[in-house]
Amino acid sequence: MASPASPSSVNTAASPSQAPAEKPSAPPIDILPSLLAQTYSYVHPAVLLGLCALRFETVVADPVRELLADLPWLAALQISYVMLCLPPAGTTSIEVGSGADEDKKKAPRSPSGPSVTLRPGKPAYRRKQSSGRSGLAAIWAKLMSAFLSLALTSLLATPMIAVLLVLFGAPLTTHNAETLLCAAHMALLSATGLVYVHGVDGSIWKQVWGIARPADAVWGGALGTGLGAWFGAIPIPLDWDRPWQAFPITILAGAYIGCAFGSLVSRTPLLYGKRIEFAPEQVEEDEKKTN
Repeated sequence: MASPASPSSVNTAASPSQAPAEKPSAPPIDILPSLLAQTYSYVHPAVLLGLCALRFETVVADPVRELLADLPWLAALQISYVMLCLPPAGTTSIEVGSGADEDKKKAPRSPSGPSVTLRPGKPAYRRKQSSGRSGLAAIWAKLMSAFLSLALTSLLATPMIAVLLVLFGAPLTTHNAETLLCAAHMALLSATGLVYVHGVDGSIWKQVWGIARPADAVWGGALGTGLGAWFGAIPIPLDWDRPWQAFPITILAGAYIGCAFGSLVSRTPLLYGKRIEFAPEQVEEDEKKTN
């Protein structure tokens, strides 16, 4: 008669299977494969830089009024960009771009001609109606995702960036309108695309805050916005006595330039899919040496 297994051996054998599997990291986000998406993904950074250059003098003359007037235009540009070029959260660029092609491949064809689909009743009418409904549903889903990302960006990202600006040296008791408007512009540049493609997935946002996302157009634009704003703050304390050195003009100019440059450079084969490595082993060795 076989002896019953001890509880310790049972627990030991079951422990590996009970260990939670780590969730795989989300891959980098690709621009949608359509010609319109690919083209506008290169046009959009140029439009952002053009808007920054065109309104620069008026921003220097009256920052609060001009930054407030430019917010709707920037929001419209960002919504257009995410809807045309990026897959919504929960989908991939392959699914969005090839969904219609797969439907066409699966549909039976008439022997009398390649453009007629065999369906009972009214074939041509029903085929056209179903494709029209699916197209409207896809547009509606993208529109809702875009406006949801815009709402979350305005309600969450803008206050957080405003707090970060103050922590990095922005005036606390003065220039409050300038700080808030600067944060709103930076939030639209950096967070709209991130929320649109990643939603509220906590594991991905941990990677975002840990600067551990693989490089792509969305993450590159967000990271470039932050780095550009940081470099843009350098001329503010210099004694050049230029009107454009006033807060937050150079910060915003750097954010626009960084967003455009980062979204383009992150798509190159040299950086696409790569991550920033902080070499944790070397840090641990340094800590041991100091202790």
